[in-house]
Order: sequence, then structure tokens, then C-alpha cells
Amino acid sequence: MDIEVRNLTFAYHGRVVLNEVSLSLRSGEFLGLLGPNGSGKTTFLKNLLGYLKPRSGGIVFLGAAGISGPGGSARFLAFVPQRPALAMPLPVRELVLMGRLPHMRSRWAGYAKEDYQKVEAALSALGIADLADRDAARLSGGELQKVIICRCLVQEGDVFLLDEVTSGLDLNHTIEIMELIRRKADEEGKLVVAVFHDLNLASRYCDRVVFIKDGTIRCQGSPLEVLTEQTVEDIYGIRALVTKGEDGKPVVLPRRAFDAPGRQGTANGRAGNE
Repeated sequence: MDIEVRNLTFAYHGRVVLNEVSLSLRSGEFLGLLGPNGSGKTTFLKNLLGYLKPRSGGIVFLGAAGISGPGGSARFLAFVPQRPALAMPLPVRELVLMGRLPHMRSRWAGYAKEDYQKVEAALSALGIADLADRDAARLSGGELQKVIICRCLVQEGDVFLLDEVTSGLDLNHTIEIMELIRRKADEEGKLVVAVFHDLNLASRYCDRVVFIKDGTIRCQGSPLEVLTEQTVEDIYGIRALVTKGEDGKPVVLPRRAFDAPGRQGTANGRAGNE
């Protein structure tokens, strides 16, 4: 599924959060949304989901026949929030099974055998089959995040909308999840739109990154094109050293203020040239 975002403007109580944002999103692409806190990244995802209604502009889903039918947009758009919350205690298996709700023939039909099989396969793929009978409310933050990601996978949407999807995960599980999502884009043609704060993670896995600041797109392109020292300074207001890793992708190393070239400031009472 492709998505066209056209001159999207959104405001909270009169305060403009997104201003004339236009963006083309393509199947099989892994796109990263980057920018400071409060820049509009999560608001953009929620507009795509239909959770929020734009003041003006529009979003066009191309190749989404039946998006208003049974299951609605949930059959196409799978979302992983930054801070998952549980409305009630549920066993992990039941929580993951909720991802199959959009595929039910009717609310009275119940889950099919195939639904249960997909859940078991996803639990195994993410290495959390041993949590299947646990109360999800008693899981650690990282464990719950993997369960929510698992629910996203069994939903089998064409588009994955991910808000800091690796928040709370250790380095090993972060790489595991990112590799899995990268394969979904490469092998199944999923469109992935993900909010990142980790520039190096975005650099390694994204085909394209979009920098948003103050509700507008400041620049976009491949990580190699736009992840530069000047961009980091313009967007975040800090100096950084940007080098290339073994794979040729940019690696961003933030500098402390007193380490930045040409700066003679101090930090914690230490002189800048110490």
C-alpha cells in the first residue's frame, strides 16, 4: 500500500502542530521520522491512523480497497505505541490474539484455527512463547513491548506505524526487532513508518529519513544524504561528529559543548581544553 500525505495541517486547541506537511510513502520502504521532542512526529502517525483529524489537507491510501469495510483501517494499518497501556489484565496469548480482530468475519464468528496458529508462530518468532500464559500486566516494560510488537505482526497490516518501537528494549532485543521489521519491508513489501530518537538506529535500518521540526519537514533523503553534522546542529542545536561505519552508513557521535570545535566553554568546572 502506498500513502500520499497532502498539505496536512493539524492543531491542538488552536496551536498548529503540523503545518502543510506533504509526503509520499511507498510499499516496501522503511521510513524514519526524526526530530526533537514535540516536533509533531507522533501526531503525524496518529493522523495516518485516523486517531486525529487534520484541520486541512488530506491523506490518500492507494491500493486500499475495502478500507471502510469489515475491520476498517485496522486490516491495513498496524500500530505500536511508544508507551503501551493495558485497559485490563489479560494473558499474553489473548492480548496478541486481539491483533486478529480485524480479520474476523463477524463479532459472533469467533477466532478461527488459523488465528491461533498465527499467534503461536509469532510468539515463537519473537522468542516469547514462554510468556504466553503470563498476565501481561505483570510483565516488565521490555517484555510488554515485545508482546505489543507481536500483536502488530499477527495483525498482518500492509503498513506498520511504529512509535519508538524499541523503547525499553535492551541492545540485543533492539537489534532482533529491527532486523525482523527490516525483513518485513524487504521480503513482504510492508511499508514501515517509524519514529526514532536514536539517529544511528535510523541510519542503519531506514531507506529514507525525514527530519521534522516545529511541525514542518526540514529535510528528507537517504541517511547518507541527510544525516550530516550540519543537519544535526540545525535540528537539535548540538554539534556532532558524523563518520561512516563499516557498512558505509553514517554514524553520529554527539559532542559535549566544551568538546565542540571553536567552543571555549566549560562543563562541571572543567576547562574546554582539558
